[in-house]
Amino acid sequence: MKNTLETEFFKLVKCDKHKAIQMVFNAYWNTLYQHAVKKGQCKSMVQDLVQDSFISFWDKLDTINPKESVLAYLYAILKNKTLKFYEKDEVRSRYIISLSSFGIVSDSNAQNIIIEKELKHIINREIERMPPRMKEIYNLKKEEELSIKQIATGLSLSEQTIKNQLQMAYQRLRTRVRA
Repeated sequence: MKNTLETEFFKLVKCDKHKAIQMVFNAYWNTLYQHAVKKGQCKSMVQDLVQDSFISFWDKLDTINPKESVLAYLYAILKNKTLKFYEKDEVRSRYIISLSSFGIVSDSNAQNIIIEKELKHIINREIERMPPRMKEIYNLKKEEELSIKQIATGLSLSEQTIKNQLQMAYQRLRTRVRA
């Protein structure tokens, strides 16, 4: 039957390509589909690959040698389509992996920036709540970067008082940040 079918096909190609393709499609579509599904491929993907194989077959219709088996030719097209699909899929997978790892880094950076802004906001709010003298001492130490001795001299306070005020300020900030 295949021999008769293929002989009929090559006769039809000369006068009516559409009928010739329809005849081969009806005869071999299921065979190609079942072959590809047995290879463990996804059914919807297999349908697309078989369809694409027939499209390629149509495009190469004028170059097919009548001495060759049409089914063998279709199997070869299907095999090449499948290999190209997996090559593209592998490239897509590597690209997605590279994008996702890039996304994780950028998400991590974005997350760190948000956390940093929140911490600064919490710290600034707690500094504003400090008693005036504690706030002044803290700002002189952190913003002006003065030493304890310089702060004590400038405010006419003992160094121990400055240390105590800074200790209480840091304790307030630690407590607030942990909450």
